[in-house]
Amino acid sequence: MSAAAAHALSPLRIPLDASLPPPPTLDARSAMLIEARTGAILFEDRADEPVPPASLTKLMTLHIALDEIAAGRLDPAEHIVPGPDAWARNMPPRSSVMFLGPRQRLTVSQLLQGLVVVSGNDAAVALADRIAGSVPGFVGMMNSEAARLGYREMHFVDPAGISSANTITAREYTDFCRRFIKAHPEALRSLFSLKEFSYPLPENLTQGNHDTPIIQPNRNVLLGRYDGADGLKTGYIDESGYNIAATAMRGGMRLISVILGVPNQGGVSGGSLRIRESAELLDYGFGNFAGAQPPYAGPAPVKVWKGRVRSVLLRAAPEPYVVIPRTETAKVLTAIEQRREVVAPVHEGQVLGQIVVTFAGQELARFPLVAGADVARGGILRRAVDSVILLFHAI
Repeated sequence: MSAAAAHALSPLRIPLDASLPPPPTLDARSAMLIEARTGAILFEDRADEPVPPASLTKLMTLHIALDEIAAGRLDPAEHIVPGPDAWARNMPPRSSVMFLGPRQRLTVSQLLQGLVVVSGNDAAVALADRIAGSVPGFVGMMNSEAARLGYREMHFVDPAGISSANTITAREYTDFCRRFIKAHPEALRSLFSLKEFSYPLPENLTQGNHDTPIIQPNRNVLLGRYDGADGLKTGYIDESGYNIAATAMRGGMRLISVILGVPNQGGVSGGSLRIRESAELLDYGFGNFAGAQPPYAGPAPVKVWKGRVRSVLLRAAPEPYVVIPRTETAKVLTAIEQRREVVAPVHEGQVLGQIVVTFAGQELARFPLVAGADVARGGILRRAVDSVILLFHAI
């Protein structure tokens, strides 16, 4: 078993103590709140209901674009001339756009900003055309990536979220947000935290184009209003209502909330409600849960038979970390399960044990204990002597 497999933390439902206040009551069709490092589930409500994501779709579009950049197949400084299918005037009515149009030339970096900050449907189409050669080709990439990540309900038919046939669930999308942040942490600062976006600039105009810049604010109004918020995405479509995926970091702990399908309520816009409910859900998480590194007794050295040295030390990889109710740290316990002996060769990083962390009698996670060094096979005499000893032990 690899170290990665040994530490495959399944999504956890924290045992809630009676002293915890009740979670907020939401108008959303579906919602989930997790801690990003462990994936621990702090709240869920109808999290497996399929919902059209609207512009939350664009996070997958961005994920693929950033992967292409990391692979060297896409250059942020590359200039793009948007085709007619990506012009703002050719987007469906009520589309959010960055105002791409004819006689324009812009960088991939500007397209990424237009995709994230103002949720440009036109930016999504332009990126799809550049990366895959066509929108259908890019949609194939999106669905292939969703399948590779193991999602069963996540399905896309366009790169912008225009169609109600796009589908996600709060459970799968929250996990996707977690993976996205882990894969592209720099995007939180360079893209999601930008307060506004202006386009087109004079440098983007060609062939006598005289379009004037249009300044648009970031669609995620939690930025600057909610302490620690630095992403991620909002969306709206008639078939689902108002959606938001939000993340914030406080005290070294990052939370991710996904709220789907918030309707208008009387005279209150669902757009305002989703912001309020997202903030309430994040408040609930930060107020009642905390990350902890539980102490544990050091593992014993493992005896090595037939090796050049007689023992090998173990180390935790990674160090144990769990999320628990803030008032219940005394209920966290650790136990060591490890091999006492092993036959050479031993490879550094080889899993030889695990640290088991429990909370109130329920297992939370297992963290691998791995060999701290290589141990090569010993000489002929050492192997012969140890073989005899092991034979007598077997008898």
